[in-house]
Amino acid sequence: MRSIRSQVWLPVAAAVGLYLTAMAVYVAKHHGDLSSLLCTGANRIGRPPYEAVTASIGPNGYDGQFYYAIARAPWKLQEQGLDAPAPRTLRILYPLVCWLLSGGRARLLFWVMPAVNLAALAGLAALGAWLARHYGRSVWWGLSLPVALNAGLPALHNLTDPLAMLAVFGLLSAWLLGSRAWVVLLWAAVAVFSREQNVAIAGLLLVLALGQRRFDVAAAMLAVVLLWLGWVGWLKAAYGVWPFLPGQGNFAVPLSGMIYRWTHLGGNLAFSRRLAIIFGLSMLHLTLEILLALYLLRRRGDPAVKWCMLAGVLLAVVGGTSIFGDFWSYTRVFVWLPTGLWLTALPGRQSWPLLLLLPAGLWTAVAAANYV
Repeated sequence: MRSIRSQVWLPVAAAVGLYLTAMAVYVAKHHGDLSSLLCTGANRIGRPPYEAVTASIGPNGYDGQFYYAIARAPWKLQEQGLDAPAPRTLRILYPLVCWLLSGGRARLLFWVMPAVNLAALAGLAALGAWLARHYGRSVWWGLSLPVALNAGLPALHNLTDPLAMLAVFGLLSAWLLGSRAWVVLLWAAVAVFSREQNVAIAGLLLVLALGQRRFDVAAAMLAVVLLWLGWVGWLKAAYGVWPFLPGQGNFAVPLSGMIYRWTHLGGNLAFSRRLAIIFGLSMLHLTLEILLALYLLRRRGDPAVKWCMLAGVLLAVVGGTSIFGDFWSYTRVFVWLPTGLWLTALPGRQSWPLLLLLPAGLWTAVAAANYV
């Protein structure tokens, strides 16, 4: 038992080393300032709750800054420093965990937020290695999981995605292995309170559980969905608006977002050869994953995994210019697609579908090197 356990943790240690290196390179590219992982906009630095932040990323920054603001005091209504307080607070779990580990202390959060995401990346590798062993595959396929899901990229901006990715994978794994209802419930709760789109996966499992007469799991999914709806209702009452980001620009006529990106490889405004290279490669890989999903639908597999995979395809197809306009968005928001691909390909004897997912590791590398 001890030798088996040590084998499983080898890819976990490798994942920690890999992504810790990526974070270190990213921070070094920003003059060693750990607050650069928050990606705070220059127009917010020096004003509460960003008074301790010393590194800025552009004039407006990126979403990680808002989860930092929430983590300072998640039990308060967010009135300062957020672009959309209610929608950002909807993804409460990551900033709440960071607050619990830091007490909301401004500078300590610089360390805690990336540490929580690094733990989520390690968790993905651990679950992947354990599941690979379950299916008689090498535990080193566990290292491929966070790479395939592109989980390292959002960790460089202190986003909620690594925790949400871990939860969705854990939820589907628990479903596949017939875990007890309370285990499925816990994974589902982490998933929906990390990222709202994961409610669709919980709803899917609710329907499938009813069809398979797994009534305890169906009750667990219903409880999670109702709890999440209660949170939505509380935020609506507290802020006076529905806690959802505007859909305009995020969804569009099928393929219009992908066509936009393909026809603007050099950038949205001025042409950049560097952007043309990375946009071209990333869009090529996304297209390859979509085609691979359609091919793997022929294989036997659990309907939950297949529907998750197809949902990722659908998101990519109907994604609008607001998603495809930003490299940091479209290379991570379609995570259901590689999740379904990995879980479909793993039980088979062929390794080439899993290998086709590995180029996603390039997105973390180029982001860490400040290439985009």
